[in-house]
Amino acid sequence: MMGDGTDRLAVIGMGWIGEYMVPCYRSLLGEGYERRMFAVKASPRGLEQLRDRYGFEIMAGGCLDKLKEYRPATVVLSVRPHEVAGVAEDTIKPYAEYRRELGLGGLLLLSFAPSPRPEWYTRTLGKGVKTVCILPAMETVIGGLDVYSLAFNKITYDPACPPGRKQLDDVRRFLNPLGQVFECTPDESLRLLSMSITYHMLYLLCFGLEPYYGDKGGKDGTSSKNGCALAAAVLYALNRRRLGLPGLITPGPAPDLQQMDELAWLEKGWYEGALAFACGETGEGAGTRARGECGGRAGNADIIAPRSFELHLLSLQLETREFLENKLKDHATPGGMTEEAVNGFRQLWAEKGWLEKDWPGKDGPGKDWRYGDESIAYEISCRLAERVYKKGKALEKRR
Repeated sequence: MMGDGTDRLAVIGMGWIGEYMVPCYRSLLGEGYERRMFAVKASPRGLEQLRDRYGFEIMAGGCLDKLKEYRPATVVLSVRPHEVAGVAEDTIKPYAEYRRELGLGGLLLLSFAPSPRPEWYTRTLGKGVKTVCILPAMETVIGGLDVYSLAFNKITYDPACPPGRKQLDDVRRFLNPLGQVFECTPDESLRLLSMSITYHMLYLLCFGLEPYYGDKGGKDGTSSKNGCALAAAVLYALNRRRLGLPGLITPGPAPDLQQMDELAWLEKGWYEGALAFACGETGEGAGTRARGECGGRAGNADIIAPRSFELHLLSLQLETREFLENKLKDHATPGGMTEEAVNGFRQLWAEKGWLEKDWPGKDGPGKDWRYGDESIAYEISCRLAERVYKKGKALEKRR
């Protein structure tokens, strides 16, 4: 009879995330990992191709029976967000009960979804189950550039039911291929996610700046394939210089001093506004946390903010416009936090009379926007981060 499965792993959900984390399975289990794990997907579509590609057992359906047979002590839950609660209640909960009946060791659940919160898993799954919710780094290479040094993963767990030190060490080893791991409280994790999503709206800012910074810069409103990248390069150079950080690349083409002056207000305000909200300095919960003490864990926001800002600006400089648009569309799933950010971005700028389509084209607000007020960018960035955060809180309350 098999033991408690301490050296075995099960993956529930073998979609994009499930495949993306294959290096993590190898990192956790070591040499010969294929023999000590299995994965389950909802349908048989593409099953044989996945088996040939990865070499470990992959099946369609029959998850609970396989769990009871294999008895893995670590389960990865990587189904689509709206399926998470159902799978936890219908599959993982009875498996946890089965382990308790047999007197097996505890179960470590790794959940890859922003909600529900870790406390929900504690209430739902019962004694002996330790859940770690993970928001993984989604890229370690951008346009052929190795960005591993900037990549970050955020993990949260129920403070009333924390995983043991060995379990946390396992989580860190699991995530090692994706970059540095930051432990956060659940609320801090949501604030940091809201900040990063707000920085993702740099895409929309640079899309809007493209006509001005293209080869035909603002003369007839037409765009250039280089305009978006040049706008990002200006913001990148400004951010690196202001923070005193070297950056992974030298912006190209190099921005001139006039371009630097034109966008300095936008870079500083957009960066500082979302960061201030993440640190609880403004918006909902203002004054409850000080810079460098977000959620009681010193420095998380101040370390993550420059990385997140740089990663988004690197994508804008190194990827094609088509790729960037598709990426933003993929992230902005209906009813989600990124979709809320996209809608909020347009509405908040519209309040200032600066719709995305209006600036900085020939019919836009003209020279004034180029030497704008830092407080405007700060206000919109902060309000947008708060709006995204509230959307995340609303999604949590559905559980």
